[in-house]
Amino acid sequence: MTTSAYSQFLADCFAAADPSQGPTDDEMFGVYTSWCLLRQSRPASPQAFWAAMRKLGIRDRHRIANRVVRPGLQMTGPAATDYIITSQPSLL
Repeated sequence: MTTSAYSQFLADCFAAADPSQGPTDDEMFGVYTSWCLLRQSRPASPQAFWAAMRKLGIRDRHRIANRVVRPGLQMTGPAATDYIITSQPSLL
């Protein structure tokens, strides 16, 4: 997957948020997987995904309320919704 595709993923699935919140690594990769499936494309390996995220400046991790998160990001869009519904069916 090209860097521009990863940039599109970030634009489609995350918005700027308060730095006191953010997704965990598992949540972020889960949204990426949902985004790929909705686009009918094959997800890259976790190693390739995180290398691309580092290249795009997604590096920081902070412990917030007993969770290690990528601060300042908020999930949004159809892939985030798909991820939340499939990972938390009790919410339905």
